[in-house]
Amino acid sequence: MNYIDVIDLKKYYGKTKGLEHATLAVKKGEILGFIGPNGAGKTTLIRILLGLLEKDSGTALIDTKAVSLDQGMNQQIGYLPSEANFFGEYRVKQILKFYANLIKKDITHGIELASYFELDLNKKVAELSYGNKKKLGIIVALMKEAPLLILDEPTTGLDPLFQKKFLDLLLKEKEKGTTILLSSHVLSEVQKVCDRVSLIKNGEVIYTEEMAKLSSKAYKIIKYSPAFKINLDHAKVTYDKDSVTIEYQGNIQKLLEKLALYPIKDLSIESVKLEDIFMHYYESEMKS
Repeated sequence: MNYIDVIDLKKYYGKTKGLEHATLAVKKGEILGFIGPNGAGKTTLIRILLGLLEKDSGTALIDTKAVSLDQGMNQQIGYLPSEANFFGEYRVKQILKFYANLIKKDITHGIELASYFELDLNKKVAELSYGNKKKLGIIVALMKEAPLLILDEPTTGLDPLFQKKFLDLLLKEKEKGTTILLSSHVLSEVQKVCDRVSLIKNGEVIYTEEMAKLSSKAYKIIKYSPAFKINLDHAKVTYDKDSVTIEYQGNIQKLLEKLALYPIKDLSIESVKLEDIFMHYYESEMKS
């Protein structure tokens, strides 16, 4: 069952395209990674889901209910924008009290989260570092205990320790049955926590895949010299003047046995990271 359904969504800003035929589904209780470069349409789609921006056409559903600008922001969503801004003269505890009253929740959960993230309750917002302001934004989004979390670049500004603590917290939220849409440029964190991942380009969602299947597409880059012709199945071979580069997915031992038959002087083998897989796919889509 899908908790979010976006079908053929279109949004233009005058003549500038925001979204064009964008289609996206987030299953109930999953973490979906939503990635793409700046200006690809991620924020536009998120704002439409929040009820903060009106679509031109298409369908946007949350828990089978249509979202629209006139309903205001959906109260069943915990939202973290990429830039979280608060009243600078307020102390952290005052901010938490303000939002607790706003969402009609007890402040206790917010206090617990502040302790988890080691955020000083007595500090004024204006005195907080960028990373600590981001922690406050995360806490405000989570203290709502909503069935849906939409998080836009949540770990920007967090040091590695608190990035890990945040990702651990997301997995606990998933265990509770929370549905999470995670927009991020940090592909390593997407790989750690997401069940599936969707890639958006020029306002269109061009690719969605299960993370396990995507990880299985990892390959190795083998480079050797001097250059000589080699016939390989399921491999991309590029010949330069002095060397050969192979993108290879398969049994590396068999490849090495074949290469051992040739007079190789230099050989290097590099494992391709998730970032490289996405860049390879994204660039191939741009050429098509």
